[in-house]
Amino acid sequence: MKIVTVGYLHGAGGAERQIILLSNQLALRGHEVVLCVLAENKSPYPIDNKVRIVDVSDVENGTKSSIGKIYKRLVAFRKVIKQERPDVIIHYNLQSAYFCLTLSSKKRGKVIYSERGDPYDAEYSGLLGKIRDYTIKRMDGLVFQSEGARDFFSDDVIRKSIVIHNSVNVPQDKYPIPKIREKRIINVGRFHPQKNQKLLINAFSKISKSFPDYVLEMYGDGDLYDELKKQVGDLGLDEKVFFHPSRKDLWDCIYKASLFVLSSDFEGMPNALMEAMALGLPCISTDCRPGGARSLIQDGVNGMIVPVGNVDELAKAMTLCLSKKDISEKIAKNARTIMETHCEKALFDKWSDYLKLVLLR
Repeated sequence: MKIVTVGYLHGAGGAERQIILLSNQLALRGHEVVLCVLAENKSPYPIDNKVRIVDVSDVENGTKSSIGKIYKRLVAFRKVIKQERPDVIIHYNLQSAYFCLTLSSKKRGKVIYSERGDPYDAEYSGLLGKIRDYTIKRMDGLVFQSEGARDFFSDDVIRKSIVIHNSVNVPQDKYPIPKIREKRIINVGRFHPQKNQKLLINAFSKISKSFPDYVLEMYGDGDLYDELKKQVGDLGLDEKVFFHPSRKDLWDCIYKASLFVLSSDFEGMPNALMEAMALGLPCISTDCRPGGARSLIQDGVNGMIVPVGNVDELAKAMTLCLSKKDISEKIAKNARTIMETHCEKALFDKWSDYLKLVLLR
């Protein structure tokens, strides 16, 4: 079948990576895949040469108003779809899914929207929520990353949906579990309120004196950098907490660390956590909405789950992992089974099968 995937490739985020992985894998399964880059083209992730790229992200150049940019995206998108005449269009972004509704079904084919965030989030309480509900009800198919996200919606939406987790692929031979771990605690993610790195910094401050040789390293970029840097200074942790930009060789930098911590308030399906588990890092995660982390971690078996926003519980879990090496190594070893349960073949086969099902409806 002919498939158009729609990319908003703002950078090295999880949604950007997953839409490219999906495009690559569907092309490898013999589908004709066109990746329409609708907004920016800054992703570092490789795109397979079997995927044809149509990049219209420059249409908004020189346009300052948000409404003007959206209108130009809409016009460019409609033109691409009219030219391509796909069987199916896959969206990871609500805006482009809504754009599809301005085209007749004969021109656009079937439309699938994959919810990548937290449907419970307050941003959906106003006009955006009404647009989302209107759009989702008119989709031919919906893909959710977790059961918690799916269950937010009504039965009529659930009936035409499927839950497909993200995939993860880390070469185990290149990244063996280290015999001796470096005294580093790792966090990966945008410096954004959603990721709640403030919580992690406060928890680290609580345990730092008990573990004086350990440092906290945070990999990412974002608007909260200055605020987080100030927090570190105010707590007297300038020599203990280090900020690093996002980088392509991230796995090389972190796989020998002693602990990975995800401190988010909400996540779609936390790719950084999945990769850390696949690398064999002992992992702690908040029980972030709408349940992606809990669907990956069985508390105390292949990781640890703590309540969202609870600094004392997070500090307690960090202390346990750093002081009880037998426990941390057990959960690290068990975490690597994610490479079997979330391998690319199994999950993208699900995508391919679901597309065929939607096409038959």
